[in-house]
Amino acid sequence: MKIVLQLVTAVVLLLFLIIAVLVALSWAPPRPVESLTERWAPEPSGFVEVAGMQVHVRDEGRRDDPVPLVLLHGTSASLHTWEAVVDELKQQRRVISLDLPGFGLTGPFPDGDYRMRHYVDFLSTFLDRLNVERAVLIGNSFGGQLAWEMALDQPRRVERLVLIDAAGYPAPVDLSAHRFHACRHSGFGAADGQHTPAAVG
Repeated sequence: MKIVLQLVTAVVLLLFLIIAVLVALSWAPPRPVESLTERWAPEPSGFVEVAGMQVHVRDEGRRDDPVPLVLLHGTSASLHTWEAVVDELKQQRRVISLDLPGFGLTGPFPDGDYRMRHYVDFLSTFLDRLNVERAVLIGNSFGGQLAWEMALDQPRRVERLVLIDAAGYPAPVDLSAHRFHACRHSGFGAADGQHTPAAVG
């Protein structure tokens, strides 16, 4: 028993050491935004002051578009997520993409408030700064949640809403029907009857 305990302790310590080495090798000190702008904010990037932040933005396409498209990225992303989409859309529309606070080159909210209400207020102020009265909001993941929260809060500002795998919408908890559907189409054949909701229950 003593040997097993020593072996388990040695394995745990070895795993801890491996993780510590990997973290040390991948760690990099924080870099000032100014050192990143040359690489990540070339033309047509710009910066707009909103709520004490310099917001990284790209405003491209037709300047006469009365209802521009506003692209809102997801968690751990930036306006670069949308580059291929922007290249296609800017031929016909005004397309605005931005790094949301806490992501990309925009940096954190100065007050540290990351509630969705604060993001909605930020987006509203951002649109005001760009003189955008109404927009089509296109959001992915976290940006999708921000888009639909904005539409609920300020429906007159949102002409249309495009959601791509949007976060935040309450999903039903009961997945038994989905499991049954997956089993019927997964090649189980005659075993289907064993996976019906009645049999699962």
